[in-house]
Amino acid sequence: QATTIADSISVDLPRDGIRAVRAARDTGGEYLTVTDEEIIAAIGEIGKTGIFAEPAGAAAFAGLKKAVREGKIGPDDPVLVINTGSGLKDIRAALKSVNEAPVILPTLTALKKHLGI
Repeated sequence: QATTIADSISVDLPRDGIRAVRAARDTGGEYLTVTDEEIIAAIGEIGKTGIFAEPAGAAAFAGLKKAVREGKIGPDDPVLVINTGSGLKDIRAALKSVNEAPVILPTLTALKKHLGI
C-alpha cells in the first residue's frame, strides 16, 4: 500500500510503470525513494527561491538532493528538475515545511528586540 504526503504520485501500480523502468534502464538512469521528511524539507528549500511546490513536485528536488549526497550526481553533471504542481494544491503539507511566525507587539521597540538590533 503506497502512502506518502505526495499523494499525487502515491500509487501502488503506476499506469506506465513498466515503460518508466525500461526508460531508466535504457538511458543508464535509476530510481530512488525519498521520505516524507525529505519532501517537506524540499518544499521549504524550494520556497526560498520563490517557487511554491506541492509535495509531488518537491519529491523530484528531494530526489536530486539525495542523489547528490549519495554521489550519484556530481558537481559538474547537468541536471534538470521539473516541478509541475503548485503548493496551493496542498496547503497542509506546505505548512509543515515552515516554522510558525513569531508574534510580537506592534511597536518598533518590539521589532528591534525580536531582530536583536
